[in-house]
Amino acid sequence: MDTLINKLFNVMTPQLVLYIVIALFVVILLTIILKGMRKRNLKGNLVDLETQYNEVKGIPLAFKFNKAVALSRVNEAMLARVNECQPDFDAVQESLKECGVLLAEADDLLYVRKNKAATKKMNQLQKNLEISRQKAEVVNQALDEILEQESEQRSQINVLKERFRSIKKVFSENRNAYHQSAEYIEQRIDAIEKKFSLFEEWMFASEFDKAHEQQQEIAKDVQALGDQLHALPNLYEQARGILPKAIDEIGLRYAQTKNKGVFLEHLEVQKNLDIISDQLKENIAKLRGGIILDVKENLNALGERLLNLQDLIVREDEAYTEIHDGMELLFQNIRQINEEFEMIVQLYQRVNERFGFEDWGARLKKAEDQLEQMNVLKRKVEKAAIENVLAASTQLMDYRELNKACELFDKDVHKMKELLSNACSDEERAKKQLVKLQLILNEVRLKTACHRLPSISSQYQSDLAEGEKLIRRVKSVLEHSPLDVQELNADLQEAIDFVYKLYNNANKLVGIAIMVENAIVFGNRYRSSYPEIDSELTRAELSFQNGEYTKALKIAIQCIEKMHPGIYEKLIKTNDPSIMNQVG
Repeated sequence: MDTLINKLFNVMTPQLVLYIVIALFVVILLTIILKGMRKRNLKGNLVDLETQYNEVKGIPLAFKFNKAVALSRVNEAMLARVNECQPDFDAVQESLKECGVLLAEADDLLYVRKNKAATKKMNQLQKNLEISRQKAEVVNQALDEILEQESEQRSQINVLKERFRSIKKVFSENRNAYHQSAEYIEQRIDAIEKKFSLFEEWMFASEFDKAHEQQQEIAKDVQALGDQLHALPNLYEQARGILPKAIDEIGLRYAQTKNKGVFLEHLEVQKNLDIISDQLKENIAKLRGGIILDVKENLNALGERLLNLQDLIVREDEAYTEIHDGMELLFQNIRQINEEFEMIVQLYQRVNERFGFEDWGARLKKAEDQLEQMNVLKRKVEKAAIENVLAASTQLMDYRELNKACELFDKDVHKMKELLSNACSDEERAKKQLVKLQLILNEVRLKTACHRLPSISSQYQSDLAEGEKLIRRVKSVLEHSPLDVQELNADLQEAIDFVYKLYNNANKLVGIAIMVENAIVFGNRYRSSYPEIDSELTRAELSFQNGEYTKALKIAIQCIEKMHPGIYEKLIKTNDPSIMNQVG
């Protein structure tokens, strides 16, 4: 041994010793570093395991299980399910206790640097935690199913709380719109908040049925409060703004209409407005106490009552205007109808005697009775308008009845007047026509006399006599009473046709005679030079003297045609005998 040591001392050099020392230092340093890193890793793993442990432990199994046990005391249907869940719950609790012990032991081992032992504890802890988590989730799901009623109630109450907060916000932001009801609403809000607190107490005590009853009360109160908050501003606007304004407007319209002279006492407008004002005050007082349904119905009824009152005033005003605007013209028409009817009676007496007119006795008696009724109604309407002690709408009925009667009677009057006037017009027309016919006959005689026709046919004289005879016959019919209008019109038409035909023939005869004279005078300038023309003109003169005027004209025209061809066509075309004087 000593020899070995001596050999080592002989082999080892200072340099070799230095290397060995450095190598040992490095090994020691690496060992320390590796141990430190391992310890840090183990520490990190331990922290993760602790986090997992806390997550599993954080599942509120105990809280839920206690609630489930409390619920099973008041709900026998849940008792079996809670008993079924009891073993698993106990197992989870026991497993968590073991995990807690393992966690503490692993921490102690790491503290005293027993890393291998700590690693074993941590591996065991990891397995236990996984088992505990799985069991805890199963138990938690089972408890959630058992506590479903409590969860549902909690969810519903949260919805109610959110809605309640919205209602409070609306009230806070629009407080002035609720006027005197603000104090009542605050009291309702306080009462609901107390019910929320009572609900929580019942829930905490696991009295879910009582909590459910409380929840239903809260839901009704929140709904009612929401309805009130929604309705109150509109009701206040109606009660404090719209209806009072309507009362003022109706009062003003009433005063203006009354000053116009319209009778309105029967409407008792002021009394009704006072009653409506008092009822408005009562409804505003009810609004202060949060009553909305009755108030809404009452305000709507008051609004309808005001509208009806306004319509009645307007109706009376319009009736008054219609009566007084048209009454003067209506009365004037009635006076005119009375005058015309009196004229019709007088005209009928004359026409009846003269023409043998149909008997109107019954018709005139009926018309006279109608006229008397109309006059009585006219006096009634006039008296009512002057006294003005009846509603204009009542007067309007009589006024319109009078107006209608006036229109109908006016039509009858015009019809009777037309019939009588037509009967008289036939006689007047006949008299005028007789004068014209007599003038025409005189003109015919005058023309023949003025032109000194050498010979007139016996037919012409006979026609004149016939014309005079027809005129005398018409005069005879006119002189007879009663007058036969049908015979008069027939005889008059016959006389007119005959006299006008005679007049046309006479004009034609005189025209031909003038043309003959002019033709002979024109042809005389050629007699001395042309014996043939002299002979023809002599023939024409003889025919003219014998009254054969057409033959004389033909001979004379043919004679001068020889000297001036075409003169006959010009004469016929212009119908002017003087055309021959222009031929040179």
